[in-house]
Amino acid sequence: MQIIVNHVTRMTTESRICVAGIHAATSRHVRPVTPSTDLVTRARLREKGGPFGVGALVDLGTVVACPSAPETEDHEFVTANAWRVENLSDDAYLEVLDQVSGDDVPAAFGRDLVEVRPRKFAVPAGLGNRSLAVVPVIDPELLIKFGNLYLRLDSPNLPADLRVTDVRFYEEDQRTVRRNIVSDVNGRLASGVSAYAMLGLARSMYDSDLGNVHWLMANGVCLADRAVGEAP
Repeated sequence: MQIIVNHVTRMTTESRICVAGIHAATSRHVRPVTPSTDLVTRARLREKGGPFGVGALVDLGTVVACPSAPETEDHEFVTANAWRVENLSDDAYLEVLDQVSGDDVPAAFGRDLVEVRPRKFAVPAGLGNRSLAVVPVIDPELLIKFGNLYLRLDSPNLPADLRVTDVRFYEEDQRTVRRNIVSDVNGRLASGVSAYAMLGLARSMYDSDLGNVHWLMANGVCLADRAVGEAP
């Protein structure tokens, strides 16, 4: 199976990352997953000689579908079998995002997406038919609050502050926000550069108000003036 990588997210434990992409044959999202004995780490990033990077066409080898709501995109693979076929150009990558993007966040995730608290959205565990989406965003802004990075969306349909997990915004420790990158991206957004958000539902976590939920996150940010590469 070949995918065009558009989600490359940091995990907060060790050097683990999570990747996902668009199936080249069907234009559907696929999340490659592995057992704990074969973790995907930063060593598999394109910048370190690995296959995975935003805009990379990657052949995963043989995969086995293992869906469960809302993570219907999950497919098991073996990390050693993955290899990068090519890197898409900016224009080719943007064309792919345009083809798969939804109108807005509520349309992408449907009625199962609920506001748990002001500007915080989630899907209750066991519900939903997707956990990955691409949407165009109007006048977004990156915010750093208490050391955490958020993407602020002020759409009337969904005013939200979404935790940003795009690995490119973080230092090697996967915790320290690269403030120079944030400043650069905010400057380009303020100048009117169009953008897409790669959205994802996190793995199930317990919440005191709703029980187990999958929080809505911003897995990636793509600006049209520099769509692919190791910096957003």
